[in-house]
Amino acid sequence: MPFLFWILVALIGAGIYLLRHRDQRGSVAVTTVLLMFWLGIAIGVASIFGAAFHVFDGKETAEGIGFVPWNETGTYAFQFENAMGDLAIGVIGLLCFWIRDRKFWLAAVIFATILFWGDAVGHIYQLVEHDNHAADNSGFVLWLDILNPAILIVLFWLSGREQTASS
Repeated sequence: MPFLFWILVALIGAGIYLLRHRDQRGSVAVTTVLLMFWLGIAIGVASIFGAAFHVFDGKETAEGIGFVPWNETGTYAFQFENAMGDLAIGVIGLLCFWIRDRKFWLAAVIFATILFWGDAVGHIYQLVEHDNHAADNSGFVLWLDILNPAILIVLFWLSGREQTASS
């Protein structure tokens, strides 16, 4: 459950940030900080670690998802391609700490939504069509693939309420 760890780190990081920046206590400011940390840690850092597992521990990761038997030209090729998607959203999420532009963050939210909801569809397909009940296919990972984009969308919407009201 390393993904739970990164969610916890994101929430703790946002809490520490808000304690140090007492001027950012309104609901819009708080949701903006939560969005930044969710993008940077829960999506960014977690996805970079996920990419590393797909590349450097591909066989065990594939087995955890239920993609067996293992072979270098099939399963590993899939693992590497999946890792590059994880790495891409990881880097984009991490950049949200430095690029604090709503349009950039919107692009990150859209990218994460397409990637993770697409992953969820794949997990559900494997579950229904191939009876794949492997822990990393139909377990907590599936729920994170569904919930993470939903959380991002809600946080993005809530963080933009002030701008919408003033425009």
